[in-house]
Amino acid sequence: MNKSVSGLLKWSAQIIADQPDLSYQAPALEARLMLEHVIQKNHAWMITNAEEQLSQDTVEHFEALLKQRINGKPLAFILGKQSFWDLELFVEPCTLIPRQDTETLIEAVLEHDFPDKTKVLDLGTGTGAIAIVLAKENPSWEISAVDKIVDAVVLAEKNAVLNKVKIDCHQSDWFSFFSKSNNIRFDLIVANPPYVESNSPYLQQGDLRFEPMSALASGADGLDDIRYIIETAQQYLNDDAFLFLEHGHEQHLRIAEILLDHGYTNIQHRHDYGKKVRVTYAKFRSN
Repeated sequence: MNKSVSGLLKWSAQIIADQPDLSYQAPALEARLMLEHVIQKNHAWMITNAEEQLSQDTVEHFEALLKQRINGKPLAFILGKQSFWDLELFVEPCTLIPRQDTETLIEAVLEHDFPDKTKVLDLGTGTGAIAIVLAKENPSWEISAVDKIVDAVVLAEKNAVLNKVKIDCHQSDWFSFFSKSNNIRFDLIVANPPYVESNSPYLQQGDLRFEPMSALASGADGLDDIRYIIETAQQYLNDDAFLFLEHGHEQHLRIAEILLDHGYTNIQHRHDYGKKVRVTYAKFRSN
């Protein structure tokens, strides 16, 4: 094996390309990102020093990461970070990896003319991705973020510090943190909850094999958590407040029915970049 920068990149990119089951496969890019992570140099340095010979320790470290990748471990978990929106976020196996589909939810929120001091709740925040982007885009908003997993709350707080925003993070099983207070109300509740059917073969494919099942599956039809959120959110929404939900691309009609059954109005949907319905949102009034 050629142990130069260019030689190692070419060799490893071919190995990645030969793995048809990897869920994200851009061989040259993946190889470069892993090598940058190992040697702590940027792309420009690697171009300029393409023929530099790497030490045996460096090669072995890189090979260990490559082995993890060809065994299916998500690149984000190998690198410990993921780009999302225009941010960099730390990621850990206790949470889902932030994906571009969720940017669709954020875009739908930002298209609305919410006022300054809007009170926002991000349910199941995970890495904090949604809450942090909303805080970046609207510094005057008062944003709370909750997650059932304590490690996820710690991670979201860490990402908020990394991206220099203020969000209030709490450990909470959906709304449980707020259940003892009678006067907590929000103008906007957002959630990317579990929405995959519990027996879906999708759960055994690609990156999902390495992500927490509790953040993915939600009952036989994938809607158990969404039903709960729609029903319970009514206790925590101001009049004319909005509920935004990310969901599977074939669930929007059933979700609209559930929203109607619970008195929500102005139900609308938004398509993702693949032209699939990925977000449903609605307005709430108490009477």
